[in-house]
Amino acid sequence: MHEEYILKIFNECSVGKLIGIEICEVREGFAKGTLTLKKEHMNVFGSVHGGILFAFADQIGGACGNSLGRKAILVESAIQYLKGAVSGETIFGEAVYTYKGKRIGRIDIKICNDREELLAIMHNISYTSENEHPAKT
Repeated sequence: MHEEYILKIFNECSVGKLIGIEICEVREGFAKGTLTLKKEHMNVFGSVHGGILFAFADQIGGACGNSLGRKAILVESAIQYLKGAVSGETIFGEAVYTYKGKRIGRIDIKICNDREELLAIMHNISYTSENEHPAKT
């Protein structure tokens, strides 16, 4: 499988590193990540900025989308923000393939805080190419 390769490339992603996202687990059709929120992640009202939650969910969804061994490219995404979070909290995200077609797939991502309260849900539609990922890093 390609889990080691996906973990490596997504944890070395410059945007993910800038924000502080860590992809913790990848297996076929699944990815999990964490982010400890800092003051730089907050909006003008002191809650996590929606763009940070979106980027966090997108990064985890991308790792999940690429977990099938082929390059997956985001086509569409939608997020619903349900609850805020503040600096110092650690948030967790899980992405799961809920539909795998020949080329088009759907991934659902849930973001929760450490009290398992749901902060946001996202869905991604991705296009899967024929280009396979390397089996090794």
